[in-house]
Amino acid sequence: MKYVLMFVEGKEVVSGYAEVEVADLDEALAIARDWPACPLVEIRPLT
Repeated sequence: MKYVLMFVEGKEVVSGYAEVEVADLDEALAIARDWPACPLVEIRPLT
């Protein structure tokens, strides 16, 4: 399944997204936890 990780980082607002192919939501959460320098990551499934 594909998920989009949307993130905000740093003092200045810099945002972006990464599309990842993972087996399930738990794997997407594991990737989001280890995302460097991002205090907030939103995960959405792609349909």
